Amino acid sequence: MAHKLVGFAHSSNSLNTEYIKSQLSAISNEIEGLVTEFANENDLRLAMYCEKANRLPCLMLFKNNTYKTHVHAKFSNEKAIEWTRVHVG
Repeated sequence: MAHKLVGFAHSSNSLNTEYIKSQLSAISNEIEGLVTEFANENDLRLAMYCEKANRLPCLMLFKNNTYKTHVHAKFSNEKAIEWTRVHVG
């Protein structure tokens, strides 16, 4: 059962882009086997799975390439790791 966490940030906001990239790195360092990916506002998965696709940053979790859940939020690394662990199971 492969999980992938995608972090979305708006490409015109370098601060949020670096924030999400750093957070994805922190999460992948703590949760063994989790694949992470960075994406921007043009990724079709935002429109497909989010009612408010323009609300960024966003973390979206997939299991075996199937959408599982997402959250629009700015978390501390600790809270993001906790949120991910709860949903990975």
